[in-house]
Amino acid sequence: MFSALLSVAVLAAPPGPACPKAAKDPLLDIGPCDKKPVEACVAAGDKLLPQPGCHAEALARYETACNRGGLRGCSKLGFRLVEGSRDPAPVKRAIQLFTRACDGNDALGCANLASFTWDGEGVPKDPKKAAALAEKACKLGDAFGCGTAGSLYAQGEVGQKDPAKAAGFFQKACEGGSASGCNQLAMALFAGAGVKKDVEKAMDLWAKACTERNAAACANIGRALKQRGDGERGQKALSRACSLGDQEACKEKGLPPPDLEE
Repeated sequence: MFSALLSVAVLAAPPGPACPKAAKDPLLDIGPCDKKPVEACVAAGDKLLPQPGCHAEALARYETACNRGGLRGCSKLGFRLVEGSRDPAPVKRAIQLFTRACDGNDALGCANLASFTWDGEGVPKDPKKAAALAEKACKLGDAFGCGTAGSLYAQGEVGQKDPAKAAGFFQKACEGGSASGCNQLAMALFAGAGVKKDVEKAMDLWAKACTERNAAACANIGRALKQRGDGERGQKALSRACSLGDQEACKEKGLPPPDLEE
């Protein structure tokens, strides 16, 4: 029953060139993977995905992994199904995939399910359940899940705002490689919200996250630099934030928002 649902999901590929025969180059290990370890199927999907015309092929690899018990394949398939669409049908399938993966302790599945549960997309909106899922993802090693948990506590979605608990999750997110987590931790440090105020450390974290293309971090360090009287570097940081899609930074610079689809 579950496999039948999945097989429908991978048929709808965006229009474009056909996946080249060169995609079966053994050096890339992206040929059929039904007789290979499930991890190889997931890796093949990852390698196929950026190849022109190979979107459906990549999803097929994730599906194969998922149907063979590779829960990371379920999580990645679900994410890709809703990446460019929020139509009810793909969202419903994605929720099924995330739930299956999370029930099997796949961190990515739990993190994705937490986000959808927080937004109430495809499932009833339930911030407390979202926090539990995000914390589970965080404990399983997903940096994005740590950041989601931090945001829920910072915004008071699970009761009263808890800046200290939020900062702890942001630190885990940042240490786990999340640029967004570093940006949020820097905000807490800059304001002394839940942690000892440390402006210099905040600036360092913003600079790090900005180099990793986090638009909010670029905007934040830009404003902080301007406050310090370093207008030239501040304006450069705001320009970078704008180029990365931060609408407020564009307004501050008097620039039109970029066409990020080009």
